[in-house]
Amino acid sequence: MSQDRQSRLLYSLHGNQSHSSINHLAMASSSSASHSNHSPFGPSISEKLTHDNFLLWKAHIMPGIRAAQFEGYLDGTKVAPVKTLELVKDDKTKVTTSNPEYEKWLKEDQQLLAHLNNSLSREVLAQVATKTTSASVWAALGDMFSAQSQARVTNLRMQLANCKKGGQTAAAYYAKVKGLGDELAAAGRPVPDEELVTFILAGLDFDYNPLVSSVLGRTEPISLSDLYAQLIAYDMRL
Repeated sequence: MSQDRQSRLLYSLHGNQSHSSINHLAMASSSSASHSNHSPFGPSISEKLTHDNFLLWKAHIMPGIRAAQFEGYLDGTKVAPVKTLELVKDDKTKVTTSNPEYEKWLKEDQQLLAHLNNSLSREVLAQVATKTTSASVWAALGDMFSAQSQARVTNLRMQLANCKKGGQTAAAYYAKVKGLGDELAAAGRPVPDEELVTFILAGLDFDYNPLVSSVLGRTEPISLSDLYAQLIAYDMRL
């Protein structure tokens, strides 16, 4: 092989190696950037908080916060450490230094604050824009929506008590009652399964009296899934 051809071959090999190294570094950088941008609370919340969806928004945002174990920042139990520490040197002189525990607390609190703010509509954000900690924002939101939340819970309970099957199919009626129960659970006021069974039975027509009598005559409480199956089967025979 000629010296000129050998030189071209070596240049080609080195060039390919350099190109491969650059690609590897770019991929590593991209992976690192993606990791550093990862939120500890999971994906961003698509359900922005407005003036009429507090319960639904809370049901969306709380699982990620609980999973990250950041609830203490919201309720104030994760108290901020002192900002600075006073240390005594060997020569007995005192120096003041920053407290790394406070810096860690501040970083995590501001991460949560940003997560909260990003989930608020512009109208709601404007009302808490001056708050500088996640706990202060959470308390302000609670004050803003507490009366609305209680009214919503009362309304849901009334709908549940007055729900009737009427002309609906058994499946649609069951889904409606179960949906009201799910909304109450999301509002922090879950309805026990036994009580939901009672609501479902109470809203059935006279045609379902044999089924109601059968369920009430059981020695063991019936589960919601079993009641659903019996409702569907009975509905098909009518």
